[in-house]
Amino acid sequence: MMIILLIVQFSSALASGSSANERVIQTPQNLHSQPREEAKIYCSHKIDDYNTILWYRQSDRGLQLLGYVYLKDGYPEAGLDGVKMKGNAEKNQNCTLTVEKANSSAVYFCAASYHSCDSGREAYFGTGTKLTVLEPNRTAIPPTVRVLKPSPNEGGQTRTLVCVATDFYPDHVSVSWTVNGNKRLSGVATDAAATRLDDFYRITSRLTVYVKEWQNRGKDFACVVDFFNGTETVNRIDSIRGVKGRLLFERKYLRIAQNAKLAYCAFIVKSCVYGAFVVFLLWKLQKSRKTEK
Repeated sequence: MMIILLIVQFSSALASGSSANERVIQTPQNLHSQPREEAKIYCSHKIDDYNTILWYRQSDRGLQLLGYVYLKDGYPEAGLDGVKMKGNAEKNQNCTLTVEKANSSAVYFCAASYHSCDSGREAYFGTGTKLTVLEPNRTAIPPTVRVLKPSPNEGGQTRTLVCVATDFYPDHVSVSWTVNGNKRLSGVATDAAATRLDDFYRITSRLTVYVKEWQNRGKDFACVVDFFNGTETVNRIDSIRGVKGRLLFERKYLRIAQNAKLAYCAFIVKSCVYGAFVVFLLWKLQKSRKTEK
């Protein structure tokens, strides 16, 4: 009965999307494994009274509860082979999930909870560990990164720079942008996941900036791609500088020309009105003289 209540509580907490990353510490964030090789994931928490760590595996087939550690005892799900859970689930202690013979890639999550029949407390989840089981005879290859200029046909008040990262394996990457060395968050749109093409992966990201910012040679726009190579996270960077503001100059020139054109038209209209008025006066004068005779 207690196990059923625990699973219901865990499922409810997961559905609520509860998260307190600063209170639940899960490491590593990325992990490579050779086929049938052992992989270990670690989890701890900083929550008073919480005494349970549960483990989940998320794959193409959905989210699966692997089991949990209550105090110092591990309880894998019935009929589940190939994983071990041990450690201490209390505050500031450590729990370990061991995948004994990894055979498929997945994302693993731990969560801290309070094990009690009448507990209504929610679970707090870690950030997840992405485990990739490498294909036979393959090693990690970092990406090639290139930043593309905005399209010359792009109109409006903004310009879009495109970052393309290609030819990497596996897909442990994250993409960010900097402008003059400062991280840029606004105007950034990155693919939700890398796309596989043949034996390698590809991912794109876009940075949208205002024309005024792009047309400034003092601006340096850099795309930073972080890649986990199995041992450490390395980065690959490409950058591009802003261009001379010819378009702004042209627009300013066009505005001046347009204003001059309007002024000239106004001058012509005024001249026509003045000419008509002079003709009218001459006609009146001539008519007046005829009347006198």
